[in-house]
Amino acid sequence: MIEILLGLGSNLGDCAEQLRRAVAALSAELRLGAVSSVYQSAPMYVLDQPPFLNMALSMRATLAPLELLGLVKRLEAELGRVPGQRFGPRAVDIDLLFHGDS
Repeated sequence: MIEILLGLGSNLGDCAEQLRRAVAALSAELRLGAVSSVYQSAPMYVLDQPPFLNMALSMRATLAPLELLGLVKRLEAELGRVPGQRFGPRAVDIDLLFHGDS
C-alpha cells in the first residue's frame, strides 16, 4: 500500500456537506487514514468568490499516480464539480498533495 495525501476544498453550496460527501466517496475507494480538522481560507487569485472550507486526508492505496488522478477527477465530477474559471468557485476540489511512489 502506498501513502497518499489529499487536500479537499469547497466554496459553493453546503461546503461542510460537500466535504463529508467527498470523504465518503474517497473512503469507498481508498483506505482512509488520518483526517484533519476543517478550516476556512480566503480564495486566492480570483478574490470575488466565497471563502473555502478545506481539509486534508491521508489515505493508502495501490493505485499508480495517474490511476489516482483519474479516480479523483471522476469523483469530483460525481460530486458536482463542473468545469469553470481557473481558480474560481467550485463545489468540490480534491488535490493530490503526495503519492508515496513519486
